[in-house]
Amino acid sequence: MIANAVTASRLVLAVPLYLLLTARGDAAAWAAFGVMVLAGLTDVVDGRIARALNQVSKLGAMLDLISDRVLTATLAVGLIASGRLAGPWAAAALILLARDLTVASFGEATQGRAKFPVSPLERVKIALQFAGFGLLVAPELIAGQHPIGAWALAASAALALITLVGYARRARAVLE
Repeated sequence: MIANAVTASRLVLAVPLYLLLTARGDAAAWAAFGVMVLAGLTDVVDGRIARALNQVSKLGAMLDLISDRVLTATLAVGLIASGRLAGPWAAAALILLARDLTVASFGEATQGRAKFPVSPLERVKIALQFAGFGLLVAPELIAGQHPIGAWALAASAALALITLVGYARRARAVLE
């Protein structure tokens, strides 16, 4: 299925992304940024392809979930390993990763009985997360770009904790 192949490509992109994140120099940073954007595009396109070709499947949904978590983990760990994220800024990236894993665990624990629709606040969190990672991955073009990226990531982490409360309530209602 084409949609699943597009989703799986995001998993494959994690390896070069990590290697580029931990490499030195602007060329590696630009390449990492390009790989990150490409991976992000696959996240946007895979679901559209699946719906357009009537290829929506449980396997595809699972691959999408795993691919999203692997991409977040790759960005977080790669930026921490490269030294571009440290201290509280690294904590923000780890909060985003932990939140993703927790929400996935809620889905597993409720065996799909709890629904976790993407709220408008969640969409803002996702946009801030992608912008934050992007500003941190790309070479610094303007003064303050990397601190702005770190603040965007921190704001995304704060929203992640807020949205996590709603997800926990939904899971708890099903599990009790």
